[in-house]
Amino acid sequence: MRKLLISFLLVIIAGQSVTVRAQAPASVAPFPSPEEFINVVFHTVVDTSFSHYYLITGADTCRFVKYDYDEWTKYYLQESVPMPILNELAEKAYLSRYPYFWRQDRLQQAICITSQKADSVFSLANPVLYAPHNGQDKMTRRKISQQWQKLPVQEKTVFSFSLPQFTDDGKYAVIDLNVVCGALCGSGVTCLFRHTSAGWKLIGQHTNWSS
Repeated sequence: MRKLLISFLLVIIAGQSVTVRAQAPASVAPFPSPEEFINVVFHTVVDTSFSHYYLITGADTCRFVKYDYDEWTKYYLQESVPMPILNELAEKAYLSRYPYFWRQDRLQQAICITSQKADSVFSLANPVLYAPHNGQDKMTRRKISQQWQKLPVQEKTVFSFSLPQFTDDGKYAVIDLNVVCGALCGSGVTCLFRHTSAGWKLIGQHTNWSS
């Protein structure tokens, strides 16, 4: 009787083990850290010729919202994306409006700077536009302008990125990537990515603003 009872229990346990395996969730793509994701996608807006780029240390706001779905579907998506995925990303982008500061030590090529430092970058890069003339004659201002034109583009360009948001299955992500090159120079894009066996693939892009 004892042997029969043990055999019966083993059958039950084995059955439960099979059931658990059958109900196991589908595989989930590994979640990168915000900085790891930035290191993969920053060349979407940062020129590949830059040896470094200036990044505002505080994360920006993501502008991906629900009421833009029709526009995204018609004009901005390069492939079909299920509506529940768009809803999930939009909700997470809305709920992510809390302070986040980039980890300098985990970023490749980025030099994190404050907004105040960014203003000084523009001021130093183009004193003709940002500094008082202080009695400078036309020839002097032209000389300063010529010197500014010779500066490397990376020294007069600043970027700001939103905190990337991922779907629960880790297969989709949304992020805002902004570039500012002066008071009246810059643009900002919202980008959708899908995780593939080869990495993160850009599947949609919408320009939010430009000047």
